[in-house]
Amino acid sequence: MEVCAMMSEAFAISRRRFLNISSRTVAALGLFGLFPASWRRVFAADGPDAFFVRQIITEDSRTSRMIAWESAVSEPEAVVDLRCAGAADVASFAAREKVFVDGGERLFSHEALLTGLAPDTSYEYRLRTGDTASPWFSLQTAADGTFKALIFPDSQCSDGYRTWRNAVEKAAQQQSDADFFIMMGDLVDNGEAAYQWRQWFEGAAKIIARLPCAPLMGNHEAYDLNWQCRLPLGWLGYFPVPGNGSLHFSGWYYSFDWGVCHFAALNTQWEEVDALRAGLFEEQAAWLRRDLAASRKKWKIVLMHKDIIEYDYPDGSDPVTGDISATGRALMPIFDELRPDVVLTAHQHTYRRLGHILHFAPSEDGPFYIDTGNCGNCYYDVPQNMRFDKKMLAQPERGNYMTLEASAGQLRFQCFLPDGSLADEVVLQK
Repeated sequence: MEVCAMMSEAFAISRRRFLNISSRTVAALGLFGLFPASWRRVFAADGPDAFFVRQIITEDSRTSRMIAWESAVSEPEAVVDLRCAGAADVASFAAREKVFVDGGERLFSHEALLTGLAPDTSYEYRLRTGDTASPWFSLQTAADGTFKALIFPDSQCSDGYRTWRNAVEKAAQQQSDADFFIMMGDLVDNGEAAYQWRQWFEGAAKIIARLPCAPLMGNHEAYDLNWQCRLPLGWLGYFPVPGNGSLHFSGWYYSFDWGVCHFAALNTQWEEVDALRAGLFEEQAAWLRRDLAASRKKWKIVLMHKDIIEYDYPDGSDPVTGDISATGRALMPIFDELRPDVVLTAHQHTYRRLGHILHFAPSEDGPFYIDTGNCGNCYYDVPQNMRFDKKMLAQPERGNYMTLEASAGQLRFQCFLPDGSLADEVVLQK
């Protein structure tokens, strides 16, 4: 232990010397304005070299949690300290470091999986390298019963992600009892744009260090700087989600439990990536059958980015499927077979309550579909689909977020406007 402490201390001193030099260099070049507040803390001589600190959902959030962050310099001895809230005893978990290069930037990514946690327990965690530590952040493990989740649809922005930040801060203020949050894909407008990822994480700072994030990959995460399709390196690098057993698409799709619900987070980007890495749809469909069949949770919810309705260019040649999107035509027969209770989508930047759909038609049975809307500043004027749209917001929409409150007897979904007013509510019981 003494040898390790001496090594850690020496490492921390050399790192501070580096950061002092970096700070003077950046200041001399007048570059501080290029970095958001969370990044400017990287260049402080005091405190750990850590930014984008975040909690990521795990397969069972009662007993585990993934903590991830980035640094500008290598810190191979970084750990996460964990304690029960206010307690003195501390357990330390080693972080795995990897070099992350994307969008012309080179960072060091760190991941620490915290295991052996007690359900429904308040913890605190901090990041530490040697004698240098961050403040303590709160961490609450999941319970077996009721919960509340925040749901954020597409957050891509063209205003420095100020609209996204406002949505997060409003939701955090109004829904202070939320247990975790779901991102429905298209977090950023361009998956290779490093500055957009910085702005997105800065916007999420109010919640992402204290609430676990369950992210979905959207089509915009699979674009390069020239707007050509590419592998989603940024999304995969920033979000170490639960494993799915895949050799070719590890981290692309996954599932997790929280309380009374089982969630399957699908990836609808096979159109973008098939030419680069084929087989995503087929592999995922087989996995989904196994995954939902294995779950014993009362409620099963599918999360996916692309919507099932084709609003822009409906094909009227088929009276049954003419207004169903290609994604819907591929996945809805599988949902008809497996019968998840709810399917949440995004992509269209519009909130639509579609209701139960079975065999491509409105029904009193079958999965319940909701298009979750938009919480960025990319606004579209989307026409109504008279066959499916049971509820829509005024067009063009100016943003929303959602909540899910789940108990053994019911699921309650609510849609809130930016001013906090309630726009729609769905209650499902069984």
